[in-house]
Amino acid sequence: MTGLITTIIIYPQFMAQPDAFLQGRPAGSAHPVWIAAAVVMILMIAGGLWAGWWSRSSHPGRCAALGGLAGGLAGILLFCLWGAATAGCARWLPPLDHATNATISQLEILSAIVRQTLYMFLALFLGGSGLGTFGGWLASLRRPKQADVFNKDEPQMAMNAAITAVPASIVAAALAAGIFSRLSELIGEQTGQTVFDRTIVELPLAVSLLLVLISHFSLTLVVMHEAQQAEHLCGMDEVKMGAYVGIGAAPLLILLLLLANPDAFSNPLVLTALLASTILSLKSLHTLTKQILPRRAAFPAPRGVRQKTEAKLFGTIAASRGPRLVVLCIGCGLVMILPLHVSVFSVLINLNHALTGSAFSQPLPAVTWNLYLIQALVSMGVVTAAIVLLVIMYLFYLNLGRWFSKRNTPH
Repeated sequence: MTGLITTIIIYPQFMAQPDAFLQGRPAGSAHPVWIAAAVVMILMIAGGLWAGWWSRSSHPGRCAALGGLAGGLAGILLFCLWGAATAGCARWLPPLDHATNATISQLEILSAIVRQTLYMFLALFLGGSGLGTFGGWLASLRRPKQADVFNKDEPQMAMNAAITAVPASIVAAALAAGIFSRLSELIGEQTGQTVFDRTIVELPLAVSLLLVLISHFSLTLVVMHEAQQAEHLCGMDEVKMGAYVGIGAAPLLILLLLLANPDAFSNPLVLTALLASTILSLKSLHTLTKQILPRRAAFPAPRGVRQKTEAKLFGTIAASRGPRLVVLCIGCGLVMILPLHVSVFSVLINLNHALTGSAFSQPLPAVTWNLYLIQALVSMGVVTAAIVLLVIMYLFYLNLGRWFSKRNTPH
């Protein structure tokens, strides 16, 4: 909600003075870019405050984490709906010079497009996370200090979202490594020159690896927390699945990067990220062996063949509520698609826009609105499709579980 509200407020300011945003021209007594930045900062803090208050938690760290999550998601949505296109059509790029040295100029433009797009994402995402964290912490100040009470009848939303985000981020990293390394080679083949600027290859991979580490770290923490909170065998089985995902994350990332672009392993930044991911996988293995499996063995097993079958196939989904599963699907759909859009789709759309040459020859409004429309339709279209698919699957699974549970219940 914070991301959508921020976008709605920013768009009128941008549409009123697009040149001031894209070319850096002062307009009036106050530069509209700074006004927009101040508005975004206030809204991000308010969103984190909202999230911390809504959680009803009095724990400062938990409120700050939830506020940071809200601010980070708001920053990503603002990037998808506004920021990516703003970075792609900005006019501080070097002009394409066909008369003198068009090849070098084109490479500079492509590198600048990649930098602008991903730096815009990092500014909105990291800035939103930091401001949201501050707002969430503020929400805890006026709360009486008491132990947090968790509603364990609801789906394990944090863990399910983290389980979805980790493989999605790993796939995005592999695609970024493969696609942009191949794109760099194609540019070199077509122009006959070596691409000395490694921005086209390295920056998308670095951003996607950052998302991998954030999601992997979140999953590691959530699994540790849920391992302590589980109260029955089915719940512990879901936690065990989360631990398996965390354990397999580092090997899967190494394998996919090796297949997509073996040269990436010569980059110290990539090796550092892989080392950090490996440590997190080992931590998940430790949690599995020291917490999850011993606690799981202490829970009573279901009695009877039908009860065992229901526990294995459906867990406790029959007791879930449809609206809460829809909320879960929205969250999982977002974290499933956004890593791929941020590190791959948004950059490719802006590169295509620059390669057509229209970004430097057509009037500003026509180019700007076309790029904004494409970025918004692609990002929200793919996210919506993923959410709808997940909702259909989960609701079908919910009703199937309820039907099986009714047949299982003795009359």
